[in-house]
Amino acid sequence: MGDRKSVLVVDDSQAILDVLEGAFEEAGYAVATAGDGEEVFRKMAAANPGALLLDLYMPKLNGADVCRLVKAHPHWKKTFLVLMSSRISDREVDMYRRLGADEILKKPFDPAHAVALVEKALGGTED
Repeated sequence: MGDRKSVLVVDDSQAILDVLEGAFEEAGYAVATAGDGEEVFRKMAAANPGALLLDLYMPKLNGADVCRLVKAHPHWKKTFLVLMSSRISDREVDMYRRLGADEILKKPFDPAHAVALVEKALGGTED
């Protein structure tokens, strides 16, 4: 797994990138961002994040394809991967979990909830 205090947030909405970047930085994480699916792999290699928050619908390469490729990569397959979307059905949730998504966040969501999910998964909090 990558760096437990590092996340990569990928979304084609700058507003979502800004909000999540701020929430994770406030929680003590190093944050890298990307605006489309093609940027993910360069950023993954550079940042080696412990968690990847990934928008499902993006230009160039969608979140489902990125999820499949990340989970198939020997170095990144254990990266905690969260897919984010405002348009997702319960049936699709099951399909994306089979592709390798560890969690699904339906937009809109509270950024603090995203931070809490990552902290729980990466062991960043004491219960």
